[in-house]
Formats: sequence, C-alpha cells, structure tokens
Amino acid sequence: MLHLLLGRSGSGKTRTVQEELRKHAKSEEEKLFLLVPEQASFENERTILHALGAKDAQKIYVLSFSRLCDLLGRTYGAMAGKRLSAGGRIILMNMALEQVRDRLHFYRKNANGTELISTLLQGESEFKMCRVSPEDLQRASLSAQTPNLKQKLSELSLILSSYEALVSQSYLDPQDDLTRAANLLEAHPFFENAVVYIDGFQSFTMQEYEILKFVIRQSKEVTISLCADQLADPEHGLGLFSFVRETAQKLIRLAREGNVPVAAPTILPEGKRFLSEDLAKLEANLYRGKREKADKSAEQIHLYAAQNLYDEAQFAAASIRRFLVNGTYRCREIAVAARSLEPYRGILNAAFERYEIPFFMDEAQNIIAQPLMRLTLSALKAVSSGFETEEILTCIKTNLLGIDENMQSQLENYCFVWQLNKSAWQAPFTMHPGGFVSKWTEKDQDLLVELNEVREKIITPMVHLREKTKDTDGKGMAKAVYDYLTEAGVQENLRNFADSLEKGGAPALADNTLRLWDLLMEILDQCAMTISERPISRTSFLELLRMVISESEMASIPQGLDEVTIGAANRIRMAKPKVVFLLGVCQGEFPQTPSSGGILSFSERISLIDHGLPLSDPLSGVAVQERFLAYQMASAPSERLYVSWPINSSDGTQKQPSSLVSEISALFPHCPVESEMTLPESYFAGSKKAAFELLARRWNHKTAVEASLRQLFSETGEEARMSALEKASKRETAAFQDPENAQKIFPKNMRVSATQIETYHQCRFRYFCRYGMNIEERRMAKLDALEYGSLMHYLLEHLFREIGAKKILKLGQKELRKNVDQQLLSYAQEKLGGTETQTARFSWLLQRVAEAACVVIWHIAEELSQSRFSPTDFELPVGQSEIPGLKISLSDGGSVEVDGKIDRVDADEIDGNTYLRVVDYKTGKKMFHLSDILDGTNLQMLIYLAALCENGGSHWKNPKPAGILYMPADRPAFTASRKTDDETIQKDQNKKLRMNGLLLDAPGILSDMEEDGKGTYIPAALKNGASTAKSSVVSSRDFELILQSIRKMVKEMAEELHRGNVEAQPLKDRNTACKWCPYGAVCMTEEGMPVRETKSNVSVTETVEILRRGESDGT
Repeated sequence: MLHLLLGRSGSGKTRTVQEELRKHAKSEEEKLFLLVPEQASFENERTILHALGAKDAQKIYVLSFSRLCDLLGRTYGAMAGKRLSAGGRIILMNMALEQVRDRLHFYRKNANGTELISTLLQGESEFKMCRVSPEDLQRASLSAQTPNLKQKLSELSLILSSYEALVSQSYLDPQDDLTRAANLLEAHPFFENAVVYIDGFQSFTMQEYEILKFVIRQSKEVTISLCADQLADPEHGLGLFSFVRETAQKLIRLAREGNVPVAAPTILPEGKRFLSEDLAKLEANLYRGKREKADKSAEQIHLYAAQNLYDEAQFAAASIRRFLVNGTYRCREIAVAARSLEPYRGILNAAFERYEIPFFMDEAQNIIAQPLMRLTLSALKAVSSGFETEEILTCIKTNLLGIDENMQSQLENYCFVWQLNKSAWQAPFTMHPGGFVSKWTEKDQDLLVELNEVREKIITPMVHLREKTKDTDGKGMAKAVYDYLTEAGVQENLRNFADSLEKGGAPALADNTLRLWDLLMEILDQCAMTISERPISRTSFLELLRMVISESEMASIPQGLDEVTIGAANRIRMAKPKVVFLLGVCQGEFPQTPSSGGILSFSERISLIDHGLPLSDPLSGVAVQERFLAYQMASAPSERLYVSWPINSSDGTQKQPSSLVSEISALFPHCPVESEMTLPESYFAGSKKAAFELLARRWNHKTAVEASLRQLFSETGEEARMSALEKASKRETAAFQDPENAQKIFPKNMRVSATQIETYHQCRFRYFCRYGMNIEERRMAKLDALEYGSLMHYLLEHLFREIGAKKILKLGQKELRKNVDQQLLSYAQEKLGGTETQTARFSWLLQRVAEAACVVIWHIAEELSQSRFSPTDFELPVGQSEIPGLKISLSDGGSVEVDGKIDRVDADEIDGNTYLRVVDYKTGKKMFHLSDILDGTNLQMLIYLAALCENGGSHWKNPKPAGILYMPADRPAFTASRKTDDETIQKDQNKKLRMNGLLLDAPGILSDMEEDGKGTYIPAALKNGASTAKSSVVSSRDFELILQSIRKMVKEMAEELHRGNVEAQPLKDRNTACKWCPYGAVCMTEEGMPVRETKSNVSVTETVEILRRGESDGT
C-alpha cells in the first residue's frame, strides 16, 4: 500500500517518519528501509542511532538512491566493471566529438571547445535522468518545427550515440546506475514484504520514478512524505506547492498502474517546528495571495539592508558572535544560506574568521587552482613550449619542488634580470646574477653555483618528461606524468606541506592537501584507462588533462562537532536549525530568475515536451521551484530568521530586495529594515580583531564606543597600532619616533653621493627606502636608457683618454668607427656577458650605439680642438680618493661628505689660476635650469665643482670655477628633405648637440671655451666683448653665492635625516612624482596628502636674487 504523508514546512513530517520507523523496529519488522536525499543520509543515520540505540538502528537500512544502487549491485552482482569517473566522461565525450566531427554542421564551430563538452555532458546527464535516449532525439528531429532544431537534435543524437558506444565498450557510466538498478528490481523482488519510508524529496527524475515504480509494487507498505498542504492543485501549476502536488499525483498513478492500493493522504497540522509565533505566521502566509497582516513588529524576524557583500557578511558574523558570547545558541544550531556562495567566496570566510566563529562551508571546490594541479599542468606546458620560463616559475612557486622561498626569489630575479627563456634552461647559467656587472665577488660566485644546482633539480625531471611524452599513447602520457611527479619528489613535498598545516592548526587544509594527490592519481588512471593505446600528442593530452581537472571538484568534510553550517540554498542540509541567516536576497537572485542556459533553450524544451519527451520543467516550472526553495529556507529555523541583501553590487550598480523581502514586509508591515547606521556601533565589536577594525573606522568620531575601545586597546599593549591609526587619520607621512633610531641608519658622520642628494630632494621617503633600507629596484640586463648611458660614457672616456680630440679628427670617420667598434666589443665582453649568447636585436642595438657614438665623439672632438680648455681627467673620483669630497660640518657635531665621479674635467690656466669646468654626458633630454637648485635638484655638477675648487689644490694650481656643462651624448634626431644640403644638416646637428649649463661671466674665459664667441658649442655667446642676454652665465660673486647655498642645502639634508625626517612628501605634482616610483607599495600616501610645490621655472637673475634674500635673512 502507498501512504502519502503531507504537510507544510515545519509540520513534523520527518519526525513522524522516524517515530513510525521506531515502532516498526520495536515490533521486529524484518525489512525496514528509509530512502532520503544523498546529503541527508548521514544526518538521518545519526538521528536514528540516537533515538533507537545501536541494536534497533541496525534493523533500518538508511539509503540514498546511490546507496540503493550499490546495495543492489552487491546483492545481484550486476554492477561490476570499470566505473567511469567524471574525468573519464569528459575524455570519452571528447573522443566522441572527434569521431563525428566531420559530420557536424550545427556544432562544428565549437567542436574543439571545452565549454561544448561540459554542456554536452550536462545535457547527457539530463537526458539519462529523464530516460530520453539518442534514438528519441533522432525521432524528435524528424518532427522538429525549425531547420535549426532539426539539425541540432540530429547532431545531438549522433554525438550521444557515439559517446554511449565508447562507454559500452569497456565501462560502466554512473549516469546509468539508476537505470541498471531499475532493471535489477524488475528481475528481482528485492523489496518484497518490506516497509519503506521515503522522506526529504519534493520531486523525482524519470530514472528515480522507474525505481519507485518497483519499490511501490514490491513493498508491503510505502510511506512517502511530501511538503504540500493537500493533493488538489487549485492554482493549476502556479502555486507554491504545485510541483510537489504534481509529484504526489505521479506517485499515485504509479501505484494504481501496478494495482497497488493508495491510502487516503495523511495531512499533518501546521507549525510543530516553530517556537516563534512570528515564524509560524510567516510559514503559513508566505507566497499566499490572501494574508492577514501582523499588527506588531516581528521580533524574531530581522531584515538587513547591507551596503555591500562585505557589510552583509560582517552583519551575519557579528550577529552570530553575539549569540555565542551570550550563550544563546551553539554554532551547530545556526545555519547560513545564500542562493549561490560564489559571490561570497573569501568574504564570508574572512568575516567568520575575524569574529572567531567555527564554521563549515558546504561546497564543492574546483581544484584547478590547487598547487598540485598547477604544477602538473605547468610542467606539461613547459615541456610542450620548449621550456617557457613563465611555466617553469609557476611550477617552482607551487612550493612542491623542494626549493626554499629564498632560492625561488633568487631564481626568479635571475630570470628577470637576464630574461631567460627556453634554451637557456638547458645549459648551465653563466651570467652575473647582478646583471651587467663586470666585478664578481665570492658571494656572486656562490649564488651562481646555487642557482645552477636549483636549475638542474628543476630541469632534469622535465627533460625526462619531455622524452617520455614524445610519440606515445594515453597510457604512456599518464605514466610519464606520474614518473615526473615521483622523480621531482612531489608526493613527499606534498606530505610535508600537509604535516606543516596539521601542526599549524589547519587539519581541514591538511586533509584536503593529501586528498588532492589521490584525486590526481584517479584522474591519471582514468586517462590511462580511457585513452589507453590511442596515440595522442603532448599538446592534446595537456588540453584534455586541463579539461578534466577544470571540471573536477573536491567536497569539504566537516571537521568539528560544533560549527556554523554555510551553504548554497539548493545544496545545504540543515539539521534542525534554530537560527537561519539568508544572504543575497536580491531581485533575480534569491529566488533566482530562470535562465535558458544548457543544451536546450526554453522554447526548445517546450517544443520537445509537446512532442512527448519527458524533459524537466520549462520556465514556469523552474520559477515555481525557485519560489518553493525560498519558502523552504525561510521556514527552516525554529526560533529566528535573518534576511539580508546588499544594496550595491561589486561593480557599483544598485540592487533591489527580492519578492521574499516584499512578502515579509507585507506580512509584517512594522518590521524595520536595519542597516549599519541603525545598529549601535558596539554591535560590530564582538571580537578583538573586529573591535580594532571598528576603532579604525570610527577613529576621531568622538563617540562613547570609540572612547571605550581606545581605553581597551591602550590597556592591552596596542599603543603602537593606535599610534599608526592616529598618524593615518592626520595623514602624517613616515617619520622616526625616536631620532636615535634614525642615527643608527644615518650615522653621525655621513657619506653621500650627489645622486643621493638629488633623490632626497625629490622625495625623502624614496631616499629612505633606497639608501636607508638599501631596497634596490630590479633592473633587466638589457640595453635600456640607463645602460645606453653607461655604454656611451665608456666610449667617450676611453676614446678621448687614449686618442685625444685632435688625433680623432686626423683619423677620419672610418677609422673612428673601427675604434668605436673595438671599444664596444671590449665593453660587451667585460660587462655585458659577451656577444655570443645575445639576441640579434642586441647586436642591432650595439650598432645603433656605435653610429650615435661616432656622431657625438666627432662633435666633441671639433669642440675641443678649437677650445683652450682641454680635458685633464675622465671619470674622476671625488671623495675617498686623491681629491676629497665636499665636506660640511653639522650643527649636531657630525659631518656630511659628498662623494661621486665626474665624467670629465676640462681646465684652462689663466694668470696663475686654473679655471675648471665640469662636464657631464647626458644621453637623455635633461636641461640645466639654475632655478632647479631652489628645489634641491640639479645640484650634482655644482657640488662637484665646489669640491674641486675647495679640495683640488694638489691636482691643479689655484683651482677656480669656470662652469658646469651638460653635454648631449646621443645622436640628435631631425627631419630634412632630400634637397637639404650638408651644411644645413651640420648646423642643425650642432644646434641640438650644443651643451647647456652655467658658466662664469668672464669674457676671457668664455672666449677660451669658444674662440669665435658665437655660442655654437656652449650656452653663452659674446657680443662686443660681453656676454649676450641669452647667455647662461653668472658673475664670480654670484657663483660663490650659489656654491655656498648648495653647501647649506646639503647640511640641512643631513641634519633632517639625523632628526628622522623621512616624510613622503614628493616634489611637484603627485602624478608625475609618484607615477614611476618603485616604492609606491610601501609609501602608503594617498591623493590629497601634502606635496612640495616647486620653486623653479624662474630666470637665472631671479634665482640669484632669491638666493641673495635667503642669504641675508639667514634662511
């Protein structure tokens, strides 16, 4: 006999079933079965064991449909064979597509796509559940109303027939388990004289109905509980319980077709679950057209409008934390559900961890991003691509190759510096770890040895993998991958990693880590079994393996007895929760708006259903089921319900609450909608970490909660963190709290370079990072602008030192080019690692450098040949050498000395004095403006000149300043027509190669620099024996004023560093000052924080006047 047990949510259906089972067990019934959904089997077993005790509980078989299939298979032996895994299904579907690809038209474009295989497998599963065969699809195609649907159904039939043929050759497809079980029940009276209870279902697939047909016919009694208030359906398919009532009618038809009597349904009274009057009223009236409104607020129902997902997760966690602290509920009595957990991934986890709440997230996780899978796929891709560096580094960063993090960083840096790729991995590394550096220290040599040891450790197993995956079949591929993982020691490293997780208090992660190895082995076994002896290329195997892994999931296992359960609404199984939080209750999301995704569109489904195919419900049916799901979730708790939704999405668009919120608000019009603004601040201070974050958000709001939290954290040793909050709130930049700490980094007697002084005045914090903390920016070993400048400096130094200007002119252009090429080769061998291993582009760039160098060298030679100033020194060191650096005494008793190296020094002896000009080669577009010194920039050349004049007496006779000059050291670009003569071109070239800088305003000295006084080479010209207005010159007195002002700036810099002032206050506009700064990640400055406005962009005369005013008023 068939008994239907009907009742609304919370009416006690499950309790009634378990009570009746208990009575049967006590009366010595021989065969008792309880059939429940898969995810509810464990909970039912535990409940029955607790209620009946071990002896009577053994009399009851708790089954799910999959367990029933296993039981029948073991009993009758009809399910033995190679079982096809999810990965095997993907592989065989891919093979099926390959077999019929030439016969496809509708699916031809996507026949190689992963998405199509996934869609086909979903469709195949649905067809199996609905008992729709490929032959049914072919017959349906004959009567299809449109050519597209006709072609589509025909090709689906073709693909699925090919797939089933491949499966039937050697495997058992789990999708057919229910069909096989039904066949066994048809042949064997397994349920004869049995008492069967079926609980927790609202609908069944066609495969399941086929099994139920035999269960009902064979059993003595079958009782099926369903969530419905009656059998009749006055709403004609559109009511809340319409689809459940349809399930009941199908079951009745099954019984009557088998001549099984059907008892009158038992309808349970409402509301046994609810301890809250509000929840009972909600369940009784939700989604009913006519409802009785409550005349008071619902105290046990809470609505919360969150600002975003983060606020929503924080509200749920804060609320639960309050329950736990107050002892109101245990974790296991609370559940959190969303229609989909995907938007909350990582957000809910972080919130619950912040509030110290134990939780179990009931979701299956995709494994493709797991380190073991990334290593396997990247290793295959590395050998397929010829050892691409990106893939090798991906393998290393999984931490599964036994390489410590320091060596990982060193190797990655070596790859970055030398841009290693492909063939470079197959030979020992020989380049300097620092890049274009000629000097090798013992530390450099040791590091290179270690890098080569790591390279060998990485590349040897990969080389073997490449050899084993060449010209082989699927089984050979799978074995080659396993051999690689074994040779590389991956399993042992994985086990060590799991042990460290276990010791670190993360047993769940440790367990999942070990399970990943087993899962990968299953995938490789499936590949070896399904592809077997079929030849397959390395690339095809890689894509197939990637596809299988991307579709594989790993379910989590609860780790504790007292945890909050979090899950998706359609998946979560709540064990009698007292409190439920429903998240993401937004319009179109919860209840979810049906979509037309899948193998068939809604219109196609309707067409096929009209032609008699028993497919799943189309649009209206799905909408009804979604509404029912929302009803089930809302009526799940016995004491409290929290419903929340974010009003803003992650992309900034606004969201609206769903029909569930509208229903609750209509039923309880006095139920307020809460938000972060309506709740007391203390609501979100449930844990130490959460409380500190609240304090940070409310800093300086002058509230009672802020004052309490300030006192709390000041008494618990958090003064340093609170001080950081205070600085952040005031937008204070970095500074040492104790000047003594600053002097540990910046010693009493400092030694700095001119470049450091420039960096300091551009941004003090940048100076601190680079020269205080010694954090260097990484540089590639390539001919970039910086290396181009170094190379040009080398050529200019060596050619003018070894040959001289006048001899260069006598050599001629061709001989000059030979000398340049020879010097370039020497430089490349000495500093660039030679030319043998370099690229064709590198050689081309060297030729470009040679061409530019010849132009610049010839121009400089012409300039020097007509000048009385002649070079005396090249690459002259200043400080810690024959010529001491500029040394300045500080107010605190210390000193600062400026060191550096001067590209070239030219001298001219006049009346017993040696006038010096400092020349700096610039390959960029740098121009000297005297006004720059007001900001502390462009001081380098002037500092050097001051040092030479102050300390160069042993090198020159009575040295005096003649000026500073920036010499363009790059070939100028200009446009010219074919008719432009050589003289015009030369004139234009000379103009662009003219030096810029600042010179002493002394006609005799200027004429010694350029005899005709036209300003062809220098930034000054003479007219009528005096300098012109456009000349960049100053008097001797003003020169001394400038040099004295620079000494003062250097002194102030050193004293500020001793005081610990390293604030991030960059010069000029923040966008240009910070855009290319390598220390932005640690700077933490934001838009609107203070910057130093530039004082430059004024004339030479105005600059000198500003310096005079500063001198007179002591600033």
